[in-house]
Amino acid sequence: MTDRFNATLKGTESSVAAVWTPIHIVVGLTILAAMLCRFILRWRFGAPVPPEAEIAPLRWLAGAVHVGLYLDMIGAALIGLAVYFAYPALAPLHEFLTRLALMALVALHAAGALWHHFYWRDEVLVRMLRPVRD
Repeated sequence: MTDRFNATLKGTESSVAAVWTPIHIVVGLTILAAMLCRFILRWRFGAPVPPEAEIAPLRWLAGAVHVGLYLDMIGAALIGLAVYFAYPALAPLHEFLTRLALMALVALHAAGALWHHFYWRDEVLVRMLRPVRD
């Protein structure tokens, strides 16, 4: 998409087929809708409580990673819309959020889940795979 975007700004042809632009937009809007729904559900119903044995700094890190994931995915989609419809100068920020920042947050999230599963041997990873029932 970067190649296609830059070619459009320069008024030249891109090696990327034009069909990818609407696909990219639809995928971005789908991610935005899913993340907003997920955010509303989490706000309305809350999140499972962290394990009692988890130490405060790791509990803080887990919360920060979750907030970061929400901000990144919602923000990247909104900035992507802004880039396409009004502010092309924000394209590097959109690219940063969808590549480097998101991959770092996903890696931290996965590492935390695996840490819980293999080191602490608690139910955190299982909770992510199936809903908690009261």
